[in-house]
Amino acid sequence: MFRRILIAATVAAATLAVAGHASAQQAVRLKGLTPWVTSYYWSEPFAIFQQMVNSRLKGKVEVNYLGGAEVIPLFEQFEAVRNGTVDVILGAASYYTGQIPEAMAIQFAKLPPTKLRTNGYYDLMRKIHLDKGVVYLANTGGSPGTAFRMFVNAKLDKPDFTGLKLRVTPVYVALVKAMGGTPINMAPGEVYTALERKVVDGYGWSYGGIADFGWQEVTKYVIDHPFYTANTAILFNKRVWDGFAPEVKAELEKIGVELEARSEKWMADYIKKEDALLKGLGVQSIKWSGADAERYIKTVYESGWKEYLEKNGEIGAKLKALTE
Repeated sequence: MFRRILIAATVAAATLAVAGHASAQQAVRLKGLTPWVTSYYWSEPFAIFQQMVNSRLKGKVEVNYLGGAEVIPLFEQFEAVRNGTVDVILGAASYYTGQIPEAMAIQFAKLPPTKLRTNGYYDLMRKIHLDKGVVYLANTGGSPGTAFRMFVNAKLDKPDFTGLKLRVTPVYVALVKAMGGTPINMAPGEVYTALERKVVDGYGWSYGGIADFGWQEVTKYVIDHPFYTANTAILFNKRVWDGFAPEVKAELEKIGVELEARSEKWMADYIKKEDALLKGLGVQSIKWSGADAERYIKTVYESGWKEYLEKNGEIGAKLKALTE
């Protein structure tokens, strides 16, 4: 596993790193973060990125991994990379919508990162981030339409959440409302107890990873109609990026292109294993007929885009056209 190559570094040690003005004999040491722990599968692209940089730019650039939300809280990580507290992060657009709401367009994308890089989407997203003082290097979202699923404790025979209270983040609010359910915002650490006490009847989560929290113990069903794309990307502090030598920038750009393809494949392989894991843990699958499945997925995307376009106007419409 690539995560095994992550360098265990403390914040105290990492603050001694020099970013941008190293001598020819000393590598530029970058402080890096992910939103989640390394065992969570969405963190894996950062591990792949770290390995690629440290091997291909050895002696020039070294990525030191600090940790996740235990180092800097989720919703403060974007500001940390923008202001230079850290140098590079695996950023999740859902955690920095306040700073760059346009970034959430990737969530609804029906094209993979490798296609978005060549059709104008990547260039526009790069510019949007650059205007905020951050360099958007690579989209690590993986395969489109496989990022999220809903998990419930009621056997639903059709796509209807009427009467259900479902734990959400902003990702799922529009869907839950459109399906007649009641969305309840709740931190991941509260989900297990809320399910156990029937405070909620289910939750939205990524395609994989519920076993990391032990939620399979209090989850009966997974609605096996996945949707959306992971909204993650590698982001650099602009001042650090500008301090790199031209040949270093060129190599990092190449790494970004390759990382998108590798992340796509890694995510696709992972989710195949996740289905077998959940089945073995006793979580049953709900899969609707063609008409109901079509209506469900159509509602997912239409409700999500409607909310997004209301907030992002003309630029949002342009991004929508590019992602589809």
